[in-house]
Amino acid sequence: MKKLLTVGLLVIAGSVSAAQYATVVGSQEVMGSRSIPSQSCSNVQVPVYGSAPSNGGVIGGVVGSQVGGGSGKDWATAAGAVIGAQAGDARSRRHNQVIGYNTRTECQQVVTNVQEVSGYHVTYEYNGMYFTKFMKYRPVMGSKAPVDINVR
Repeated sequence: MKKLLTVGLLVIAGSVSAAQYATVVGSQEVMGSRSIPSQSCSNVQVPVYGSAPSNGGVIGGVVGSQVGGGSGKDWATAAGAVIGAQAGDARSRRHNQVIGYNTRTECQQVVTNVQEVSGYHVTYEYNGMYFTKFMKYRPVMGSKAPVDINVR
């Protein structure tokens, strides 16, 4: 009868659990990293290419006016202006050059890696035994942390 009573008590005790408290005796930070994407923009000067205005027509007209006399001089001036303008235009097309600058905003994607505390390995003492568990927050040293004790 005693054996049956002892076995019965052990079966009942095996299903009993009690909330107990352990003392926090240490904690250590657990570091993690995360990436933060952002955009970096700056203004840059971009060259504008084109043909510079040509003075060939004016120069040709001046040279043409030095040739001939009377109404021939007028024809020479006109002919010099046309020939000078064509020569100047052809020259400026061959020598495409920077005629100004525009401001343009250029952006690029930048990723910054940040180290941060992701949690704590907390060591606590219960009945002379030490246990460690991961926690998201840092408990106060010496504080009491709940532990579940299951009797088996």
